Amino acid sequence: MPELPDLQAFSKNLTKELKGKKLEKLEVLVKQKTQVSEKELSENLDGKTLKKVYRLGKELFFDFGADALVSMHLMLHGKLVMQMKEDELPKYALVNFIFKDGTQLILTDFQKIAKIDLNPELSDTMDALSEKLTAEWLSEKLKKSKAAIKSVLTDQKVIGGIGNAYVDEILWDAKIHPKSIAAKIPQKQIKMLAKSINEVLKDAEKKILKSNPDIISGEIRDFMVVHNSKKKTSPTGGEILIDKVGSRKTYYTNEQVLFN
Repeated sequence: MPELPDLQAFSKNLTKELKGKKLEKLEVLVKQKTQVSEKELSENLDGKTLKKVYRLGKELFFDFGADALVSMHLMLHGKLVMQMKEDELPKYALVNFIFKDGTQLILTDFQKIAKIDLNPELSDTMDALSEKLTAEWLSEKLKKSKAAIKSVLTDQKVIGGIGNAYVDEILWDAKIHPKSIAAKIPQKQIKMLAKSINEVLKDAEKKILKSNPDIISGEIRDFMVVHNSKKKTSPTGGEILIDKVGSRKTYYTNEQVLFN
């Protein structure tokens, strides 16, 4: 599943390629993948100019102006393909943004679970890259929780955008064991954790764009320092261990402190 840094990179490249283009129509190829009718989509979107594409949480948002905001969740295996109108549609196409200059942006998913919506109610969940995600805010969220810190950080109702792979990277960077009880983590480590959330996610986006400057789909993971099946040790020499937290496969080292 694409995580926050991937989606950040996608949104920047989609904006670069599609900003200012007029939408001819949004074609729904698998009807159950939208929360609204094609008629409503047509009435709100046809002929509108794309202003930008941005990410919030784990979703992409296509801003066509007032009352014309399309949200997209790629789920586990959704992919985006950009091509010209005369090209044959790729396999597993669900939705097709057809622009008047002949450009097409197609959402595909062999599982058919990726989805779009029109003018959704926006979540008030704290985004992982929000400036409001401070050590003080995080401390308030953690102090009453008996759950493992990994479970808390990947709960999209607590913080939007952090997934299984990057939470391992964040916790290693902050030197906090993934099974630490959230409420037991001291303030000093929470301060480090807030810093790590911001820095790890932003650094990953830079690395993705450096290695794949035009990326709009897929996942780049080869630079990860602990959540990486090809590596045996961390950059500081700790043996990479594998366990489960809840149902999530988890990579960590004994360099990380367990607070319980």
